[in-house]
Amino acid sequence: MKNLSSLISFKTILCLVFISCMQIKSYAQKTVNTDSLINSIVDKSIVDDPNDKGVTLLKSSNYSGATNFYSTEISKDAGNTEAYFNRGVSQWQTNEPSKACRDWSAVLALGDTATFKLLDANCHGKMVIDDDTLSKKEYHQMFAVPKDAKTSSTGSNAMTVVEQMPEYNGGDVALMNFLKQNIKYPEEANKKNIHGTVVVNIIVSTKGNVMFPYVKKGIGSGCDEEALRVIRLMPAWNAGKQNGKAVLVRYNIPVKF
Repeated sequence: MKNLSSLISFKTILCLVFISCMQIKSYAQKTVNTDSLINSIVDKSIVDDPNDKGVTLLKSSNYSGATNFYSTEISKDAGNTEAYFNRGVSQWQTNEPSKACRDWSAVLALGDTATFKLLDANCHGKMVIDDDTLSKKEYHQMFAVPKDAKTSSTGSNAMTVVEQMPEYNGGDVALMNFLKQNIKYPEEANKKNIHGTVVVNIIVSTKGNVMFPYVKKGIGSGCDEEALRVIRLMPAWNAGKQNGKAVLVRYNIPVKF
């Protein structure tokens, strides 16, 4: 997975391009500046990744081809924020704003907070995850960068506190056992004698599905990738609840090596 921090400034620029171009048109209407909009995005993308086949497809206005390309990339790596972002671009250009906004919601869910701007300006201030829709106020609260980064990046504390927190079936003991049984110590980490804890952030949906895991604090040498692999193997949790109703919850899971 590419370093998310290196993508934030890149996507911030792209978000500003979208906002300035889209404010003069309605939500579902194509603008007369479609080509210039895409070219602006493509020109910046080429600097970031000149060998991206999807960028070539976008530049040639082959949006269906770009959508298919990025869909394949996402199937290979469900944490590929660039693929979600660019597939959203191609779907926006084919007048499928709901699909574009769902993809941009995934980018935010994977930790890229620059995407706030896209959802605020182009998606009616709505974020869609699974079958749930969050309002602007809700997703800003859930995905805002906390002031105390040290507190939020370690341990198993929830990023969003609700009355009844989501729970792995069987509780924390069962969760730790699942991790121990499935973690395979990476060869590189073993050679370098790397030890520590990888913190993985997840979203537990109202159905209990574990979604959009990403490494919030890593230790490298293959451990980060292994932690993500195992988290993606998890069965559904018991969903969190507020006032007796199932709600989306962000949660940090410590994976020890």
